[in-house]
Amino acid sequence: MAACGGGEATGPGPQVPAGPSASGSAAAVPTGSAGTAKPGPTGSGTAGTVPTPPVPGGMKTPSGSAMAEDLKKLGIDPLHPPPLSKLSPDVIRKLMPTFAKSLGVKCEACHDVNNFKASTPKKKVAAGMWQRFVVGLALEDGAPLYCDSCHGGKMEFLDTHDKKALSAWMDTNYVAKLKKVDKKDHSCDTCHGDPFDGKFLKAWETAK
Repeated sequence: MAACGGGEATGPGPQVPAGPSASGSAAAVPTGSAGTAKPGPTGSGTAGTVPTPPVPGGMKTPSGSAMAEDLKKLGIDPLHPPPLSKLSPDVIRKLMPTFAKSLGVKCEACHDVNNFKASTPKKKVAAGMWQRFVVGLALEDGAPLYCDSCHGGKMEFLDTHDKKALSAWMDTNYVAKLKKVDKKDHSCDTCHGDPFDGKFLKAWETAK
């Protein structure tokens, strides 16, 4: 998610993507980063290691947020952030630079610069991400989960070139490493629904 306000954004600069891909996120350019290795025989049958497939596009593994102290200064508990509707307009305005920095964008990536209060598709996605991820999910290791935990300075970061590899990566990182705050079962259905909807972000963008 991304947004900013009051000209306070501190991200590295505009990196506004063309728009979501068919899966709901634009594909990142593969980096060719190598995967980890595991013990096993080589192709020749001699002892050695067999490398696992590369991580699709070198995507970032979800990790503890670097924004925890910024949130605390705004009176927000980074481990139990409230719904946006519970925050005052002033706190939300001061929160926006953390969105922008987390995604590496400027205000106009989400806002209508002629009317910052106007609803836009990306603002709807930001609100959905806050409620579904920031409020509703947590990292299994107890570290704070926030926008930068997954985005790492990029608005769109999923490499969708290899759907099978992406599915396995999502299972490992977004199912196994995350949990629901309400302690209910967490699975792909948490975001994608049942039946599976690979374009759920599009639905968020057009929601009334």
